[in-house]
Amino acid sequence: MQGLLLKLSTLDADAESAVRVIAYFDSLLRDHVSVPTLLAATARLAQCPVGLLDAATGRRTRTSPRGAVDTPAEAPAQVRELSDGLGAVWMEREGPAHGLDEIVLERYAVAAEVTLERAAALARSGQDPALVELVLSAETGETERARALRLLGFAPSTPLQALAIALPDRGPDRGPDRGPDRGLAAGLRAMGHQVRATRIGDTEAILVATTLPRDLPEGSRVGIGPELPGARAAESWAGARTALRFTGPHDRVMRWSELGALALFADLPEAAVAGLADVRAMERLGEESLAAVRALCLAGSVRGAAATVHLHHSSMAARIARAESVLGFSLADAAGRLRAHLALALVRLRANLRSGTPA
Repeated sequence: MQGLLLKLSTLDADAESAVRVIAYFDSLLRDHVSVPTLLAATARLAQCPVGLLDAATGRRTRTSPRGAVDTPAEAPAQVRELSDGLGAVWMEREGPAHGLDEIVLERYAVAAEVTLERAAALARSGQDPALVELVLSAETGETERARALRLLGFAPSTPLQALAIALPDRGPDRGPDRGPDRGLAAGLRAMGHQVRATRIGDTEAILVATTLPRDLPEGSRVGIGPELPGARAAESWAGARTALRFTGPHDRVMRWSELGALALFADLPEAAVAGLADVRAMERLGEESLAAVRALCLAGSVRGAAATVHLHHSSMAARIARAESVLGFSLADAAGRLRAHLALALVRLRANLRSGTPA
């Protein structure tokens, strides 16, 4: 600080502007901004491109005053080294330097050190689960959610998907709560996804910053919310919980985007679902007939369904006929299969409502 004050004493008329620069970076640090946000804010202030080398990852990032981000092949010759080997920062101004460039670069370097150290500490600790819960809560205010997102390493505009995972009931003797089951979260991290996770009641909540693959690592039942900006993560979480209600032993992963009109049934009381004649009839089917109906709904034809479950088509036709006698309607046309598909989904929904799958 003494060195900084000496520099200010030589600035004379620019001293007030220099103090504003210091206050500007102090404000960024108080807000716990992420590294990308720090770069963008510095570039806007300096009105020239600025860069940062993160020694931990070896990645170089450059941001323009308009927010354009790129990865330069190498840093310029003149850089400001950060303490403790954290990396380096630089400014890329064309033409003569401005009077406040040295102050800006110095405060930028200090802010970069603090921000990189915070990011490393969060990574080592596996993130604060309370922050994830704060981001996902519909009760969280806009400013509070934005700050929690930044602390988790996300910008409010970052596209995120929420996942709701049904955790197994370990019974009264399961011992102390040690947080969420890390199986799927660890699997997604191994696939290169940026993941934050926590446990909310009997559900594991996961935030993912990259588009999920069609095939997820096998495990528990999973509901996947829509991909939305981080500022709307609570909406994605609500969609994920709704999708989880429609999962079952044979439909372990359900996406909100694939529910369509089924989502309208999610908030029905269990008694209302149980009172539907098609649901009651579907629940009377044995497992063999249920499997046949499920295969027919997916394949669209008896021969296709038979191939799916490795049966002769005549055997599949016999099972479908037995199912039709219980259901009371034909599965030969698209309308009948749609009716059966809806009934199967509502059977899963009722089972989850009865078992207390979180809503």
